[in-house]
Amino acid sequence: MTVPQRISVKVPTSPDPGADFDLEPCIRLFHRFIQAGRVEGLLIDVADYAHVPDGPGVILIGHDVDYGIDQSGGQTGLLVTRKRYSDLSLVEVTRDLFRKAFIALEAIRESESPLRFATDRAELRVLDRLHFQNDEPGFRSLLKELEAPLREVFGGNCAIGRAGEDDAREPLGLTVEAPEAVDVDAAIEQLGGRAELLRGAREIEVDELKRLRDQGMPHRLIDVREPDEFETCNIGGELIPLGSLEDRLGELDKSADIVVHCKSGPRGAQATELLRNVGFERVRNVRGGILAWIEEIDPSLPTY
Repeated sequence: MTVPQRISVKVPTSPDPGADFDLEPCIRLFHRFIQAGRVEGLLIDVADYAHVPDGPGVILIGHDVDYGIDQSGGQTGLLVTRKRYSDLSLVEVTRDLFRKAFIALEAIRESESPLRFATDRAELRVLDRLHFQNDEPGFRSLLKELEAPLREVFGGNCAIGRAGEDDAREPLGLTVEAPEAVDVDAAIEQLGGRAELLRGAREIEVDELKRLRDQGMPHRLIDVREPDEFETCNIGGELIPLGSLEDRLGELDKSADIVVHCKSGPRGAQATELLRNVGFERVRNVRGGILAWIEEIDPSLPTY
């Protein structure tokens, strides 16, 4: 079966907070998710559409996945959209989509957000009208492909129906409703666990570091190279060579957001692991090190 360009799932809030719900705290929450690597994917920025009635609300934009507190259709919910998934099958994409959505639900639940979600139901949409027509044959074909993974998530007794059947111009979709709420933590493990989240939380791309710096978002940048390398070129980090890091842990705050970098990545990864092993939970390594920064952000710096 053809794999769609994008696929999304929306999990509704319960109870619905109403159209007057203040989305401003969601903006701050999503920025914290970027800083802490709290949800999966290469996260880029937060877009605010709260001023649009019955609109997309607030979106955490990523390279391969978007997260949003969506208010379209008169229903507030968590909307997760999966994209750029190359060679995955439709079933694999769907399972990964729900895993990412449940990880996001877990992160929201553990935050100070008042939003709570009805995990006994969801709406899945295939955002590819060219290959997936919103008609009865399209619905039957999609149901045949995705019934198994949906029942895996929501149980064998769940009811699956067609979303958007009143308007053929809407994207083809499926609704699913289970007799009881899904155990989010168990579902995450059943669908593959948090391995990608744990990997991603340990690294930061150079464009994300640039955004942190440009927007003045609080973080501490540590350069773990040697002094002669630092003299050759640096991006304004605080020099603490890897060999000295363990002796200088007292200079660092465990509650701070820490970004470390080396020349190309390996020493930064060692520093990240060292810090995490002694209780620094909010530390990430710059993927590709200062060489990636020079190549992608500031080619005027000398390389070596």
